[in-house]
Amino acid sequence: MKASIAALCLFSAAASAADGVPAVLDSIEITERIGDQVPLSLAFTNSTGNVTRLAKFFGGDQPVVLILAYYRCPMLCNLVISGAVKALRGSGLKLGRDYRAATVSIDPSETFELAATRKAGHLQALGAPAGDPSWAFMVGSEERIRALAKSVGFGYAYDAETKQYAHAAVVLVLTPRGTISRYLYGVEFAPRDMKLALVEAADGKVGTSLDRILLRCFKYDAALRKYDLYVWGILKGGALVVFGMLATLLAVLWRRELRQGTVR
Repeated sequence: MKASIAALCLFSAAASAADGVPAVLDSIEITERIGDQVPLSLAFTNSTGNVTRLAKFFGGDQPVVLILAYYRCPMLCNLVISGAVKALRGSGLKLGRDYRAATVSIDPSETFELAATRKAGHLQALGAPAGDPSWAFMVGSEERIRALAKSVGFGYAYDAETKQYAHAAVVLVLTPRGTISRYLYGVEFAPRDMKLALVEAADGKVGTSLDRILLRCFKYDAALRKYDLYVWGILKGGALVVFGMLATLLAVLWRRELRQGTVR
């Protein structure tokens, strides 16, 4: 799908100075590949200068939030990451305990020192220690960046005129096994949507029992790009509640009749 909102944010200055739409925007698309496996063997350099494979962030019951961006981005990337941080903080889930995260730069010229600076700022906003390894900010080679972006259907392009990258505003949620579970679009994300996406990706193994019940009542609406009330799920849930109440009532009446029969 065409990332028109992201493109307009990124190239607003260029668009106002030129007629028509910049040609580079033609290559910006998100091709959703839900259920596809991310290549966990890909290695990137983290904010401490150490090379690590993506596989390090997967395993156990924790889903992974993945953001493709670049650290020198003048506007859009910071908005996407900040929006994700705000939603994650509002979700009530805890980094390292309930989920992990990885931000990978799409600019191969960026350094791990720059990644460390950006990481410190965003984790401070999250309320997490600046050096928390549960959220990696990484850089890498052009080849590996392209391979990762292709695997998740993330289209991006460098515009030489503006010296910026054009890309979509999107956050991905991956399962603990490294398969793509959900795409969340925009620069602001509802904490409920972020939480439900993580609970869904983890197959209900993170969050509370109430979160798992809510997931039965809310389904992701691809058209609206958010979780919305699932009427049939509510009806089924209501039917189960009614059945449980009826079964309890019958049990009480049955026991009462047994006691009365014994007295007689």
